[in-house]
Amino acid sequence: MRYRLKEARLKRQLTQQEVATYIGISQRNYCDIERNKSNPSWTVAQRLENFFGVPASELLAEGEEEPV
Repeated sequence: MRYRLKEARLKRQLTQQEVATYIGISQRNYCDIERNKSNPSWTVAQRLENFFGVPASELLAEGEEEPV
């Protein structure tokens, strides 16, 4: 799970659909990225970085458990 990505989304009180629409991908694709079932293209990673204002390397870092 990519907890930082999920955390950034929840901090803004956004749904997966809202983020997906903004960055131009399907909700399913976004869900797969957030759950670490697929990797975003470079372009999508850049859109996520611009949207959240956090480096993509931080947003997309993998974690085994949710941070406390």
